[in-house]
Amino acid sequence: MSREVFKLAVEYYLDTVAAIKLDQLDRNALGVWNLRDLLGHTARAFTNVERYATVGFTAGPPVGSDDDIAARGIEAGRQLGNEPLAAVREIAKRVVSFVDALPDNHVLDTSAGQMSLIEFLPSRVQELTTHSIDIARAIGLDAAPPEEYLRVMLYWLADQAIVRKQSVDMVLVLTGRETLPDGFNLVAPLT
Repeated sequence: MSREVFKLAVEYYLDTVAAIKLDQLDRNALGVWNLRDLLGHTARAFTNVERYATVGFTAGPPVGSDDDIAARGIEAGRQLGNEPLAAVREIAKRVVSFVDALPDNHVLDTSAGQMSLIEFLPSRVQELTTHSIDIARAIGLDAAPPEEYLRVMLYWLADQAIVRKQSVDMVLVLTGRETLPDGFNLVAPLT
């Protein structure tokens, strides 16, 4: 995956965010999150790049349960302040510039262990693409990201299925032999 796909996924996300009207920020977006909370959570997807590249994962809070993640998203949404749409644009711009200054082989200390920047960026494409779809659905837009983002995202999810020892289950589901159990998730924290 190229850095270019990451940058394009950022642009796509910001274009989707730009479609949000201020009076929609309290609209339900995903689970317990309203749009402001989802924006806050996704801002963490950006700021974690900075944190993982500088101080590392161990310097921050543990990943935690779904409830912990939900609470951090809500708090991050509040921290966006009175102009959350502008705050998200500023964070994205800052992190893209930060990423531009790093070499591909810069080591990040992530929640999934150490990896190079270029190995980590597909997870950001997945996060940005998924949450662009979430936002679009919440505000009634067509949720059809470009195929290249979806390709990167699906490859990344396939890798997650292998890491989580769920690849056979995924093959059976994707070939119509099985159905997914309730709550199946390839992005939830590993326990």
